[in-house]
Amino acid sequence: MSEHRKSPYHILYVDDEEKALHYFREIFGDEYTIHIATSALDGYRILEAHGPQIGLLLTDQRMPGASGVELLEQARKLNPNLVRILVTAYTDYQAAVAAVNDGRVFRYLHKPWDPEELGHVIQHALSYYHALVERERLLVEKADSMRHMLAADKVSGMGILAEGLNHHLRNALTVVRAFIDLAPMKIVEELNGAPPRDTGFWLDIQSQAQTQIERIQALLSRLADASYAKLLPRADECTLEGVLEEMLNVFGTQLMEKQIHVDVELAPDLPVLLVHGGRFRQMWRLLFQEEITHLSEGDSIQISARLEPDEHGRPQLTMCLRDTGAWKEQDRTANLFDPFYTRSRKPDDFGVNMMACYVTMHLHGGTAEARNLAPRGLEIRLRMPLDPKALPREEEDFFKKLIRHEQRWRTREEEG
Repeated sequence: MSEHRKSPYHILYVDDEEKALHYFREIFGDEYTIHIATSALDGYRILEAHGPQIGLLLTDQRMPGASGVELLEQARKLNPNLVRILVTAYTDYQAAVAAVNDGRVFRYLHKPWDPEELGHVIQHALSYYHALVERERLLVEKADSMRHMLAADKVSGMGILAEGLNHHLRNALTVVRAFIDLAPMKIVEELNGAPPRDTGFWLDIQSQAQTQIERIQALLSRLADASYAKLLPRADECTLEGVLEEMLNVFGTQLMEKQIHVDVELAPDLPVLLVHGGRFRQMWRLLFQEEITHLSEGDSIQISARLEPDEHGRPQLTMCLRDTGAWKEQDRTANLFDPFYTRSRKPDDFGVNMMACYVTMHLHGGTAEARNLAPRGLEIRLRMPLDPKALPREEEDFFKKLIRHEQRWRTREEEG
């Protein structure tokens, strides 16, 4: 079998009889990548080095040092999905049965093994390992999918709330603002034209009240913008390079004042993007505002972008923003996109900006995620399909795929 048609999963065979190892490699080396070891300790080191790439472990029971059963137990701790087969002599029959009953092995084989029979066992074992790996991947994807569904529900709920707040609070704030603007003149009028004895006090109170009203109105505007729940028309052409140059020009002075260095590295094959121009640029403005607000003097930002296929093989743009800012250990990065969560804890930080970025990506058919960087820093990863007609991921398709895989996995279990 040619090299490129080999199984993607490797096999490790551990036996203190070197002739058995040589014989095994001669028979199956063309079909599989084979690793061999003459002791449990050497076998364990190979498992550590190659990790989940090794899908099948075959080991003799009686060897100098640790036994095969002991190696199987340690291997299970390294990789619970690893398919484990114990190769025994007839005199070790009880050890083999005990290993099977304890759940430490997939099955056992007697020496000398038959090459044809062993070939079928290997095929079945690696097929089973692939099913386990795929099942685990789908379960992880399911958790991620559920998180996106919950976030979408939050967005929908916030949209309803924002509409109500905008309608009722803006009307009330208009009346309050009119009163605050007229109050100084009304005081002078009540004093028969004589100015108040402490003019500065009244002007300061008026200024603070006006500032707070402006903050509330700004919050309502951002909340309404962040909670927009309709798919966006993607009919505007732009380049990511052009948008980032625009942002660097807008925020250049503030970045220089805080001595924040920005490094941009874009793949050369990025195409012209079809986006909702206003929302896409607004998203990058909010990202820069967030970074300037939260980063300390001397921190840095790295922005990169490249094309990569999505889970269906369709092209998508992956944009990544990394910074070197501090992140509180007790905070979960998933909270970053929650409404009113603030990374800096500063009183003038609304915490709605990152939710707006999340919604913008969602309404472009994409996703937004965040994770901690070690030893410090945050990574925000934005993915957006290039096709403007691509809708936000359909969770129903995912669950159908999960059910189909569960059915295949159970069939393999029954066949085993």
